[in-house]
This record gives sequence, structure tokens and C-alpha cells, in this order.
Amino acid sequence: MNCADFGDLLLWPTVTMLRDEQYRLDWSRRFDAILADEFQDVNRLQYLWLKLLSRDHGELFAVGDDDQSIYSWRGASVGFIRDFQREFPLGRMIPLEQNFRSTGHILAAANSVVAQDRSRLGKTLFTEQGEGAPIEIVAFSGGHQEAQGLALEIGRRQLAGVALEDMAILYRFNFLSRMLEEELLRAHIPYELVNDTAFWQRAVVKDMLALLRLADNPDALQGDEAFRRVINQPARGVGAKTLARIEQLARNEALSLFVASEKIFADSQSKTAERVRAFVRMIRGEELRGEMALGARMRALAEHSGYLDMLRAGGDDGAAGLENLDELFSLAMEFTTVEDLFDHAALGSGASTEAGRGRIRLMTIHGAKGLEFEHVFLMGWEDTLFPGLSPTNLDEERRLAYVALTRGRKRVSISWCAWRNGRSADVSPFVGDIPPEARYSGWLGKATSRAEALAIRAAQDEALGI
Repeated sequence: MNCADFGDLLLWPTVTMLRDEQYRLDWSRRFDAILADEFQDVNRLQYLWLKLLSRDHGELFAVGDDDQSIYSWRGASVGFIRDFQREFPLGRMIPLEQNFRSTGHILAAANSVVAQDRSRLGKTLFTEQGEGAPIEIVAFSGGHQEAQGLALEIGRRQLAGVALEDMAILYRFNFLSRMLEEELLRAHIPYELVNDTAFWQRAVVKDMLALLRLADNPDALQGDEAFRRVINQPARGVGAKTLARIEQLARNEALSLFVASEKIFADSQSKTAERVRAFVRMIRGEELRGEMALGARMRALAEHSGYLDMLRAGGDDGAAGLENLDELFSLAMEFTTVEDLFDHAALGSGASTEAGRGRIRLMTIHGAKGLEFEHVFLMGWEDTLFPGLSPTNLDEERRLAYVALTRGRKRVSISWCAWRNGRSADVSPFVGDIPPEARYSGWLGKATSRAEALAIRAAQDEALGI
């Protein structure tokens, strides 16, 4: 169509500058100096573009923080900022180490965690704002208890005068927000999901609920919308024209779309017909599984329909979908009937998540980069999740922890669970990197320092005769 997207706007001028020296000179002479911000996030193409434009005058001023390089999964390379002085030997580095955002204990924790990345340029953040409160490390037995504990603590801080918009909950993976959303709804705490879709609005969750509704009563007209949603998930060759034929027969004979498709493809020998018949047989077979536990039934549906295989082949997006489905299957085990689950899903889908004041923010750590909050809750810091049992890039996970810790201005709280999604876990090794004097086990309550919290705990123990 002779159009260019954003990537093309970077690609083609760079390629042309490499091939056509006069073109490069025409552009580079327009600039006496070049400033590149967020330099730790540049990819190879952007780096070449900057280098070609600054080749003649050598006036390239790169501003960045290699400790905040967390986007390798979208092409950024931390090597460009770390090798800057090798590539530009006449350049010099000016470290900006004074931090005006966070307190001393928060910076001590962040410095210690990221110091284990041995390839970093090296800097030690400091502040003149005092030590402040230590990092709270709060352990829970499971995900439900963690979500309940966070909701209770947020409620307590709100009563103590902390505005909801001054608090944020950050997590490594989107699926961790589901239980949290449930508990905030129950506690009547308004929240805003930033750069994300609420759990019950996510496509994989809607697809799975549609499969369940269809399998629960495939002959009912109420399942028609569910049929439209999943008949081609995964692809079975049912396009708009085929679906129109099915809908026409359904209208003419007052049938559900499922039954109409059953009739239309009963004798056809096309590949589409074979796929649809296999889907119909699968749904009819699942219809007889009503006695199974709801979570197990949904997992079987996802497996037998090919939906899980579709996600497994879907790379990072597919992996995120699988995590969300694991959450859904676990949640479904709490319900005895399909109707109860759908009622609960309807309530969750209708929850308001509008932006505005008076709401606590929920977001991934990646989504929080560049933001700051008075109080930050970091959930899910287990060795099975963050950094994970076999991280592909441990140093980048460590830098992500550094970014998470430095989002907080006054208080940072880390929570973790001994059991989540059917797996036992231990606390994240990143927590062990935090100096003992900069962390505290449990909620601080009304204390404002580690010493005060320990004194309060000692007084309580003495009063109880411990």
C-alpha cells in the first residue's frame, strides 16, 4: 500500500544513510548537536541512526541509566549505553547519583539489589531526605491471603490519611492482579488498572467462559454469542460467509447456532466440515462431564478444544494467556455450579476501573517505569515468579527489581506467598540482597522506623509474657 509504520520511519532513513553518503550529510548537517534521552532503551537501529547523524561533529549527548534497562524483549540493548565510551573515546561520563525521590532505606535496598549485576557502569544513589521507613517484607501462606492482606493494609493506610491515588500495587505479571481485583472489590476500595485489561475482560478468560457456556447447554439459544466467539478459536476455517449460512439456518428453523452447524456440516467432506464436526463432538462429549469439578472441567475443555495448544504455540503472549487461564481454573474450583461462576464473572466484569483521583493504581513493574508514588506495594516476590526458576536474563530481572523499588517515595512493601498456583515457593533471592538494616519483617503499623517498630514489638511481647 506504499505506507510506512513507525518502525519503517526509523528503518528506511537509516538504511538510506548507510547507502547514500550525500543523503546522510544532508541530514547530519542540520544538527549542531544531538541529545538522546532514555539511551538505555535504544535498539540497534536507533543506535545506528544516532551514530550516523552525529558522525561528523561528534556532539552526541546520551542521557540514560543502564540500571533501568528492562526492555530487551522488545529489542533494546543495554550494551549501547555501557559501551558508549568505547564507541566514543573522546566522550566522558557524568554520573548523577543524588536521588530526590526516595528515602535512604529504599535507595539502600535498590543499590544492593542491582549491585549484583556485575556488568553495570556503576553508581550509588544517595539522598538527603533521611533513612525513612525500612522495606516491609510480608509473608503469606497463599495468593488469597496475600490479596486479602494487601486490601486490609491499604484500607488501614487510607484511614490513617494516605490518599488512594498516592498508593500503587506493582506486580511482575498481569495475571497476579486477578485475586487483588476481587479483594479490592469486596473491600470497596476503588482501583484503576493502568495499561491493562481487567481480569474478567481479558480475551482468554472470555473465550474460556464462552466454551464453558456452550458445553453446559449447546442446544440453548442463549449460547449463540458464545458459539460466535469460540467456533474459530483456534481457527477451523469458519469465516464470515460460513457463519452467515449457519445463522440463516438457525433463524429459519429456530435452532441454536451450535445445532445449526451440526446439521449443515453433517455430511460435507470439506476440511472445514471435518474441523467443525470434531468441535461439535468435543462439545457434546464435554456436555456429559457436568459431574466434574468446575475447574477440572474447564481445563479439559481448553485442552480438548485445542485452545491450550494454540496458546502454547503463541510465544510470550500465549504464555501470558496460559497464566491467566491457570488463575481462572483455580478460581473456578471455588464454585459448585456454572451459574454461580457466571454470576460472579458478571459482577467482576461490571466493576468500574475508570481513571481519576481517589483510586489506587494497579500495574506491572514495566508499566510503572517513570512513575512515582508515596506508598508502593510489590506483590508476588517469590523465587518461582521473580526472577523465576530459570530466568532467561537474570540481570534484567534484577534491574526490574531496582526499578520497582525506586518507584516508592516514602514506603515500599514487598509481599510473597509460600504457595501459589499449586506450587510451593520461597521468597525471592532479591529480598536477601537487601541489607538487614533496610528491611523489616511484617507490617510496620504505626511505626515510622525499624527501631520504633522493633521497640513496639518488644513491648507487645513483654505484655504478653513472651
